[in-house]
Amino acid sequence: MSKRLSWFLLAASVALNLFFLAGLVYPQLIGKPASMMTEDPVAAAAKDFGLDARQVAGLEALRQSIAERRAAAGGGSSGFRTLMIEALQAPVFDRASLETRLNERRQERDGMVLDMMEELHGYLAGLSPDQKAAFLERSRERGFLRALLWPQPERR
Repeated sequence: MSKRLSWFLLAASVALNLFFLAGLVYPQLIGKPASMMTEDPVAAAAKDFGLDARQVAGLEALRQSIAERRAAAGGGSSGFRTLMIEALQAPVFDRASLETRLNERRQERDGMVLDMMEELHGYLAGLSPDQKAAFLERSRERGFLRALLWPQPERR
């Protein structure tokens, strides 16, 4: 084997080993992000905010109410997807009809968000000032409210 090829293989081996080593070390250096998806979000909130049994039950009831509302709305991207497919299947694009249907859908979704926020505001009123402050601070984290309040539908 030529000397040049040996040096190339050695350099490639060192680079590959450093790449794998970095993959092992980097997560240890930055730590694991706090994800509420890995554990029960209600249990995590109860632990983090010091919720009592009544407050936990209230949070569970809030989550159930939101899940029922979302299910009744036919929610999620499937409704939007259906609108898009129907518009694409039409022989002629009807902008006015699609705009009307999108506005109706938006109004329904906005109403659902307003109802959810009203219920959440009522729930927060039952927390102590320290619990409420901690909850609001955590709410600034991306994905916290979604994971806590919007139970994921069961996958088929």
